[in-house]
Amino acid sequence: MNLLKALILLAIGAALGYGISSTTRSHQNNSRLPAVIAVETSSTLKKTVDLQEQATPLVQTQPQVINHKPAPLAIADNDEVLTQQYLDLRAEHQQLKDKYKKSKRKVSSLKYQLSEFDGSEATDEEMEKLAPEPFNLFLSAFRGKTRNDIYDFHQKEDDLDWGYNMQNNISDFVQTHYDGMNVDLISVICKQPYCEILVTEKQEDAWDNIIKDLSVQTWWKFSSFSTSTKSNEDNELSIYAFFTQ
Repeated sequence: MNLLKALILLAIGAALGYGISSTTRSHQNNSRLPAVIAVETSSTLKKTVDLQEQATPLVQTQPQVINHKPAPLAIADNDEVLTQQYLDLRAEHQQLKDKYKKSKRKVSSLKYQLSEFDGSEATDEEMEKLAPEPFNLFLSAFRGKTRNDIYDFHQKEDDLDWGYNMQNNISDFVQTHYDGMNVDLISVICKQPYCEILVTEKQEDAWDNIIKDLSVQTWWKFSSFSTSTKSNEDNELSIYAFFTQ
């Protein structure tokens, strides 16, 4: 009897235990399920995206700009610098050439002045016999080297080659010049490397104009000359010129 009671109590306890266990598992399973399942529509999704865009700060990336000087421009600048340097050097070179020419003329002038102090064996009478009046007085007035050169010039034999051609060139040029009618060409004698010209100027500056044009002729190679002038009663100018190559 007691055994039967014990079995009945055991069965009732097992049944109660199973019921409590099932109730607990059911409660746990129900707690894992979401209470509400939200379904996002297209309008809701757009609003969500808009809100995210508003909430997220917009970061704009500026493009990186690297400034490189164009190669052609750099070359052009360099060319300008080189060109300016070249022009400066040319100007400096020209200045040096001008200074050299000026110094050379000064040296030549000093040499000429020194040479005029040299003695001469030719007397005034001998010099005056070398040219007709009034030019003879010019010859006796020369001194030093010029006096000796003129005297030696007249002692030389006639130059039938270079001298003859140069005499013709000078005579033809003077007579055909536009101022040729304003001068009287008295004499032209050339013996390399000298030429002697005797001329009477009837119009002021006529001979200067002729000499200026004569000096640029290709065949005119004279580098220096000595001259003397004298006016007569008719205001005509007697000119003696001795040219040296």
